[in-house]
Amino acid sequence: MDDLEHVPRTPANQRQEQFARLRDRIEACASRKFLAREFEGNPPGIIVRSIDLRT
Repeated sequence: MDDLEHVPRTPANQRQEQFARLRDRIEACASRKFLAREFEGNPPGIIVRSIDLRT
């Protein structure tokens, strides 16, 4: 999330607010990956990385 906002490191007590600001972008990316069946890991799931959110 810090990469998206171009900040070095957000304090832990501000992470929830940061997520709220970026939630629409994160959820849209997760939806695209789900529809494309881009599951990763064991058990398989959706992993959203900063590279997935670059425009």
